Amino acid sequence: MITPAEFVPEWELWHARRQTSVAAQHGPLTLTGTHWLLYGDTVIDGVPGTWRAEDGKVRLTGGEGLTGDDGQAVSEGLFGVHEWLHHGDVDLLTIQRGDDLAVRVYDPHADAVARFTRIDAFAPDPRWRVEAEFVPAGDDESVHIAHSNTAREEDYPVFGTFVFEVDGRRAEVVALHSGAENGAQLTFRDGTSGRESYGAARFLFVTAPPAGGPVVLDFNRAQLPPCAFSDAFVCPLPPPGNVLPFRIEAGEQQAISEN
Repeated sequence: MITPAEFVPEWELWHARRQTSVAAQHGPLTLTGTHWLLYGDTVIDGVPGTWRAEDGKVRLTGGEGLTGDDGQAVSEGLFGVHEWLHHGDVDLLTIQRGDDLAVRVYDPHADAVARFTRIDAFAPDPRWRVEAEFVPAGDDESVHIAHSNTAREEDYPVFGTFVFEVDGRRAEVVALHSGAENGAQLTFRDGTSGRESYGAARFLFVTAPPAGGPVVLDFNRAQLPPCAFSDAFVCPLPPPGNVLPFRIEAGEQQAISEN
């Protein structure tokens, strides 16, 4: 249980770490491109070789100058999802979304890293530590979700629902699995979205009790999605029920960069 004396220093430490992480290796500011392998051979600017989707994997041909995680040269081969290759300081990651494969390019020297100055955020306020009730989802429960920077839409399994009130107004927010153990990801908009805070959505990550029960939603730790830092990210947008009819004046607002 966090005490009032600990609340602001702990938030300031979290905020400082967030600002460091977005510009660190593989942070969202370093993503310079997501190259979808939809139409046969694909060439990626500044990276040797050609890339194509083949039998659910990524085929590389003519990649002289690339290395694997073990430092050995890799000029060709067939790679599964979430494998890393390297071209000097530039890292490449194979990913899959639905049935589609892509190669992401992370460059620590990207212009976005050099121009980044800070993440603006609302002042931390204990009022925005909200008591909620977590209700786990049924086995077959899903939600249809659109995405930023693309026409892509997908059905995702629902991890559960959080029910809470703000100033007497009830909200019931659907969460996806965050990938962490017992981890929930809430994707939401509120009355500040597109005004004081990033318009597409904000994320809140929470640990939820597997059997359901009370949870504290600390909206002071609501964060910008990766697509707020790079247009090369495809981020899930909130389902209709996650567009809140009130303002949440807490958490991250905008990424600020020099022109």
